[in-house]
Amino acid sequence: MGETDITPKFLGIGLTGSHLVTLVGDPRLTARLDESGATVVVAGIERIDGSEPGDPALESTVATTFLAERAPRTAFLAAAVPDRDHPYNLARRVASLDHLSRGRSGLVLGVRDGHAPPGGPAAWRRAEGATAGVELTRDAAIAIEKLWQSWPYESIVADRRSRIFARADQIVHIDHEGIFDIAGPLTVPSTAHGSPVLAWYADSGAALAAAAGVVDLVILPADDRADGPADGPADGKAGDTADGRDRALAAAAEVLRSAPSRFAGGAGRTLLFAQLAYHRGHGIDAFVAQAESVLAHPDVDGILVRPDAPAEAAAEVIEGVVPRLVARGLVRTQGQDTLRARLALPRPAPLLAGARPAFAAPEPQPPLQPAAAGLSQVL
Repeated sequence: MGETDITPKFLGIGLTGSHLVTLVGDPRLTARLDESGATVVVAGIERIDGSEPGDPALESTVATTFLAERAPRTAFLAAAVPDRDHPYNLARRVASLDHLSRGRSGLVLGVRDGHAPPGGPAAWRRAEGATAGVELTRDAAIAIEKLWQSWPYESIVADRRSRIFARADQIVHIDHEGIFDIAGPLTVPSTAHGSPVLAWYADSGAALAAAAGVVDLVILPADDRADGPADGPADGKAGDTADGRDRALAAAAEVLRSAPSRFAGGAGRTLLFAQLAYHRGHGIDAFVAQAESVLAHPDVDGILVRPDAPAEAAAEVIEGVVPRLVARGLVRTQGQDTLRARLALPRPAPLLAGARPAFAAPEPQPPLQPAAAGLSQVL
């Protein structure tokens, strides 16, 4: 099979917590993943796509912290749901991970986590009666982006002459009052490239509408697991037919285009990835043909290949499916740049203009006396 006329697009791989256990214990497979050139790996996909939790499993940010060191060319989106993890904790963990991975990390939010106990921690919520759902996730996404902007990288000056490490008055409270009530600021500064990438797994029309204008990237199920995103969560399957899938993808793209831009200066747009499930034993050729059909859609920016539960399925995707997609010229391969750069995403628009400073402006300090001079005075 030769190359196609399709412009190469982005490639993501969605791995469950059980797949991550396999990767952590298999340096050879991790190396193959790192050599694959995939744009991004979604870690812990079962936490956001409605799957039953697997056992054993690794928590997504823990696994990503480990794998980011072992796979230095691979970028990761840690999957989480704010019904289980508080937005402040998610913002702090992913910001720290973004530093450790040199900009190769981000967060993908969902609406429901099969691992979370029913109801979730009620003390996290400000609004009375708020439950897990689209509005909770949207409020968390906005709060997380504010937290990532609350301690800007540019505030760190490390000026030896004035003995000022950071312009502390540039660190601000976010004073977010929604379903979540968060004052901020975050205790971790941003990296030089700005906020980590923020994504949403939108498995319904309501989720898609809520994600528009709020996140960098939307992942849309485009196979037999998908609800109809264009018409609402209860209206048919996006993947029942190729025509139905294509209409749903076009409608989803229109929803994203119609929303106000999330990015600074109105530049850029939210990206759309279509998820495709890979079932081991159903044939690589058939899957590649399906992927080619989806990637040919003009509104699709990339695909997320989601292997089913067995560890062998993940290995088959990494060692069999991905090389075939690359050889066909369907997907672009990536280097060692940041996740935001490889997705060509602009910085998010500032959300904290006029926010109240968390600290007073620092005062310049007199220079330290040389150590030798101080020692001679003592003697």
